[in-house]
Amino acid sequence: MTFPIGWVAKIYEKYAEPMISKVTGFAKNEWEKFKIDTDIAFVKYLENSYEKYSKVKTILYRTEPKYIYNFFEYPNLIKKRHEIINSKDVNSLLDISHYLIIQGSGGIGKSTFMKHLFIDELSKRDLIPIFVELKDLNDMDSNYEIIDFVYKKLYNLGCNFDKKYMEYALLSGCFLFLFDGYDEIVAEKKNGFFKKITDFTDRYTNNYYIISSRPYSEFVEFQRFSLLSICPFEKEQAISLISKIDYDENIKQNFIEALSEKLYDKHSSFASNPLLLNIMLLTYDNYAEIPDKLHLFYANAFETLYSKHDATKGGYKRELKSKLSLDAFIKVFSCFCFMTYYQGKVEFSYNELCSILKKVKVHNLTFDPLCFVYDLINSVCVLYRDGLNYKFTHRSFQEYFTALFLKELPDNNMNLMGIQLIRKDIYRATHDNTFNMLYDMCEERVEQNILLPILQSLESSCNIDKYDFYFERLNLLFSFDCPSEDETIRLIMRIENSRDIVEFVRKFVWRYVADKLKAKSVELDEAATELLLYLQEKFDYEIGKDINGAEYKENEYVYNLIKKTWIGQIINGLATLSEVLGEKKKEAEIDLSELLV
Repeated sequence: MTFPIGWVAKIYEKYAEPMISKVTGFAKNEWEKFKIDTDIAFVKYLENSYEKYSKVKTILYRTEPKYIYNFFEYPNLIKKRHEIINSKDVNSLLDISHYLIIQGSGGIGKSTFMKHLFIDELSKRDLIPIFVELKDLNDMDSNYEIIDFVYKKLYNLGCNFDKKYMEYALLSGCFLFLFDGYDEIVAEKKNGFFKKITDFTDRYTNNYYIISSRPYSEFVEFQRFSLLSICPFEKEQAISLISKIDYDENIKQNFIEALSEKLYDKHSSFASNPLLLNIMLLTYDNYAEIPDKLHLFYANAFETLYSKHDATKGGYKRELKSKLSLDAFIKVFSCFCFMTYYQGKVEFSYNELCSILKKVKVHNLTFDPLCFVYDLINSVCVLYRDGLNYKFTHRSFQEYFTALFLKELPDNNMNLMGIQLIRKDIYRATHDNTFNMLYDMCEERVEQNILLPILQSLESSCNIDKYDFYFERLNLLFSFDCPSEDETIRLIMRIENSRDIVEFVRKFVWRYVADKLKAKSVELDEAATELLLYLQEKFDYEIGKDINGAEYKENEYVYNLIKKTWIGQIINGLATLSEVLGEKKKEAEIDLSELLV
């Protein structure tokens, strides 16, 4: 893609000239100088950015970056009420709002999609796209301003113009800012970013802003921003993606046939996710069956990467420089992943990698950190080089091996380190898959070492009915919504205060009340309908409007109706969970004592 001198200046003339004419003291000759200087600077930035963001490495393309459109499948985006948005054309998104959040689960392709938007806007030449990786905020002190952060990003990629012009450029409204990875900002810096991005968008309202992230309930705080969700792949999209991938043709065709016949339908939770779909292809030749549990899925994937390094090269196997067996390699890598996950780091310099690995201590095991780094990058390929730094092929591997590390700890250490990890970043612990996988690996130990101690700590300050305690503590919002015209109205819950550790526990309650919810589905639906009709009659409630549960705490009739709905069942499950887990602990102790007898 070429970027001739002058096309940025034309964008300025379209967007900025009306604004500049109103700026006191900005003479015509200075305006001309501004256009020339920033045109040259931005063309250089766009050339370097296109080179950087148009090609990526993936778990299948681990040695050479590939042009994203060689393997990219356009996802569907969904707006509230199931309105599908065309994701091919960036203008389809910009027509919705100047302010958008794109949310999606891990591995669903958010970063690649944001790069697609960057390239698509470049080809249109209507706005100047600026791609910003938000994880880089983690290395900045808390006194930064967004304008300085953006200027630094521009400067690093060749946009060298006088900083005094930055204000004029931003006021012009000719930019599309693509802020990638809100979920990768460490917990202690999220609040600061929220305030700073609010101030930034308030001042420079004419630009366009898109933020990508894993789902977070606090998006309700981003008042300006409309929320779009990336949809999981349908079967046709999954097959289309696989057909584009450069891979062994026989394996690929067999895999496509299996997807079409039964594999997609049986494992849609994996096959509908681009990352997991790639891993399915990678492991398909090794394993006749795809496991149902996510942690077993990653175990298979890693074993494949370890034992069969270059799947695209006829199974060629490189020698591991570290000389470690699979078991020993996993122990070292698990410790490394826990340490970096705790630090909130997914990107490292070479020296950082070596420094962290030197701190890894595994009983009766010695290894050369330099050789291990080589194996991570070149042999097993769970890390890859990006410029001067190194990144996880995907951070879901970091999550899996962190869970594996916690699983291998003695009970007292699992309790200590697990809860400490949760409290360090409740957002991440709640929304990542680390503790879900750990629960599936060792359910009873997670219950006794993590969930029960957290509940006991929470309830030590409870001096009211436990249902009331958790109702207040959750600070919940709920609403009634109708996703589409042919669907029934549904009761939806959202937690306003996801910074509270009670929200972490709540996500596990589903596992304990699912059967009860299913058995009482008719009764629960009737209660929800009764609640809706009452709110409409007495409070003029409108479908789609959020309701703050706390506002109805004193209304006994509404409060009791909420208790009868599925939301009430979830809260009741939370209020009784410590008793349930306490009883399980007693039963396990009795069983063990009988074995000893």
